[in-house]
Amino acid sequence: MKKIEDRPGDVRVEVVTTTFVASGEPVGIHTLDLFIDALNRQQGSHQIELGEPAVRPLYRASDQLHLGAPLLIRRDEIVFANFEAPAATAATSTEIDAPVLLLAPPFQIQGLVSLAPGIDPTQALRAIVGGFFAVRKASVYDADGNALGEGEQIIVNGAAVQMASATRQHIDLATAARISDVITIDADAPMPAEEQERGQRAA
Repeated sequence: MKKIEDRPGDVRVEVVTTTFVASGEPVGIHTLDLFIDALNRQQGSHQIELGEPAVRPLYRASDQLHLGAPLLIRRDEIVFANFEAPAATAATSTEIDAPVLLLAPPFQIQGLVSLAPGIDPTQALRAIVGGFFAVRKASVYDADGNALGEGEQIIVNGAAVQMASATRQHIDLATAARISDVITIDADAPMPAEEQERGQRAA
């Protein structure tokens, strides 16, 4: 995933499934709220339509195929979508920002969600993951913690989330492996004289 470049007057989305990434203009949708409503709509089409679409395999950003025709995407196959639109005037809100970690294979998604003041974040997450919802200042990682991209505002499919926690942490096996390499003791390495003597006495 990479940050989509703004084009004046454009609304564009990048939709990510477990296998493919598609980008284009969501037909008939001009705001984030309308996009989320369309994704959560229980009636009507099971697909969303993108105009001027391009599609590529996951993890291969340079291999985009420009289709030259509209693209239909099943809503339930979406893991998350990166939404880009011209900046709008921010509305006054009493909601607070809460950190969240979402494990939605093959991704980890870390960012902020808006919650009502005083609500227990864990209980709020139970309700939020019941549909598509917005995550702001989001960072996306693979399962091992390698950074894949970021988005100022992404929409996550709650049905794709296997685990969720109100935390700022994420799994980072790459860092853990580097630390492990530093502290691993070579069993074949010569022991200090004191350790050798202790070993001989024990034998």
